[in-house]
Amino acid sequence: MTNAWNDSLARYRRHAAEVLTTHQCMDTSCAVCGQQWPCKAACAAEFVLELRDMQ
Repeated sequence: MTNAWNDSLARYRRHAAEVLTTHQCMDTSCAVCGQQWPCKAACAAEFVLELRDMQ
């Protein structure tokens, strides 16, 4: 079960890193989705990347 969790977490981290390379701040909104910065996608990606530190 631990390996499955680590594999899933690694996939989530890779995806989160990809999200953060595309969802960027442009003035006060996201260049991709147009939401006010920080957008929901960027916030979720940051949260996933912080999970590594919680292990």
